[in-house]
Amino acid sequence: MIVRRGKRYILKSKESGRTLGTHPSRAAAERQETAINMSKARAAGHTLPPPPDERGETMRKIRSGKAKFLLPLVLAALVSSVQAATQTCPSGTLAPAGVTTTGPLTDVIIPRAAPALVVEAYSTAGTATVQVELSCDGSHWAPAGTAMSLTATGAQMVSFVQPACTFRANVTACSTCAVTVLYACAGP
Repeated sequence: MIVRRGKRYILKSKESGRTLGTHPSRAAAERQETAINMSKARAAGHTLPPPPDERGETMRKIRSGKAKFLLPLVLAALVSSVQAATQTCPSGTLAPAGVTTTGPLTDVIIPRAAPALVVEAYSTAGTATVQVELSCDGSHWAPAGTAMSLTATGAQMVSFVQPACTFRANVTACSTCAVTVLYACAGP
């Protein structure tokens, strides 16, 4: 027996009057009552049909309009995740040609979803040391890979597999140098 009390529906036993469950809707109380009756029938040896397929119930709700608002959200999430997985960082120059002072370069690389990142540095004059640095918060930088020691007309590179966070180049030593830093990301 189902009794309404305020905004709740109470399922009570017909024999003992004991409360079997409290539910926010009449339909929820009816589902519990059906489950109890089916359990009693099975215990008495009756053969019952299998419970309804929950996937079928979900599809019925979608077709009836109760869950149609979810479909655009799910599709939007799928499309955005597919797009993010195929984006790669471009290749280009990280520092303008001929950096002649020490210190970190202002440009950074954010290799989102790129399977690999390569940073190359060369100097057309003097000697220099360039260190690639990594930061996940944009303010605390740590050395990544080996420092590149450059001489005039010499070039070195360092590569990263599955790069994460943000990268930059830092010219840590420069003696009459003219450093250029290039980068490239591998893509699908």
